[in-house]
Amino acid sequence: MSVLELAVPARRAVLARPRRWPSWVTIAVLGAVAYLAVTGLQGDQGLVAILVVIWAIALVGLNIVQGLGGYPSLAQAGFFGIGAYSSSLLLDAGAPFLLAALGAVLIAGVVGTVVALVFSRTRGQYFAIGTLFFGAVCTLVFINEDQWTGGPNGMPVSLGIPLDAVLLLIVGSLVVALVLFEVIGRSALGERLRAIRADEDLAEHLGVPTARTKAVAFVISAVIGAWAGVLLAQYNGVIAPSQFTFVQGFLMFVAIGIGGYGRLFTPIVGAVVVVGLSQLLKLYPGVSQIALGIIFVLVTLLMPGGIIGGLEQALGRVRTALGSSGKGNS
Repeated sequence: MSVLELAVPARRAVLARPRRWPSWVTIAVLGAVAYLAVTGLQGDQGLVAILVVIWAIALVGLNIVQGLGGYPSLAQAGFFGIGAYSSSLLLDAGAPFLLAALGAVLIAGVVGTVVALVFSRTRGQYFAIGTLFFGAVCTLVFINEDQWTGGPNGMPVSLGIPLDAVLLLIVGSLVVALVLFEVIGRSALGERLRAIRADEDLAEHLGVPTARTKAVAFVISAVIGAWAGVLLAQYNGVIAPSQFTFVQGFLMFVAIGIGGYGRLFTPIVGAVVVVGLSQLLKLYPGVSQIALGIIFVLVTLLMPGGIIGGLEQALGRVRTALGSSGKGNS
């Protein structure tokens, strides 16, 4: 039993790790399903499946900060773009794919560290505002620095590996990201993040290094988001600022809320809803964003634990009802 749980028994339900299915088996099954989807589906369906998986990878990173730690971040799309543009520029400079990908992740990690050092001591809405500012700055850079980004029209990407290898790497990255999230959730870092989410003042009083914990989580999130950007660039073959604006950052924030904060499969559910609805209404982008906003509000009001939390509650009621009926019959 941890020091936090001994000191604050009333908060055990908040700090406890959420009950899950056998996660390792589920992750493996999900990886197999994702592979069949991205390699088997054709046309628009295949495109949507691949975008869902790439977005889910980026959302795994955001789920560490926003889900486990309870801190809303609107910066993830910025790191998504940093990964995509950095890897593309390094490939154009003649770097092999692996070196370009690692370089892009390193750049995002350095930028994430600087941003974390600036904003990790802020709290609540001030942290969110700071990350929104960073996302807006990234959007302006992507649009206006034509010599590096190609400007509003974007830029072509040199393909470093064959498409089949890209698809396999995308699915493998999703599996690794989910495993990493599970490991972090069970680690001391995950416990500290849950303590911050429950009560940051109390956590700090009990000795949790809150600023450092948030900074570490933010940098991990940035690195994962950048890796997702590398994969998007390799799959698309072209990147443009519209894929990485602060509006996309807000949609990522919404996706975590819709899926359910801090749960293992939140990124999958959130990506399916956001990417699926955006592609369904791609001819009417304003309508899709309004629809997602309405869904987010409804889920927040009716299912505070997100779609996954709502389903878990429903299953719990069914089990309780079945147990009661079984006892009654006996």
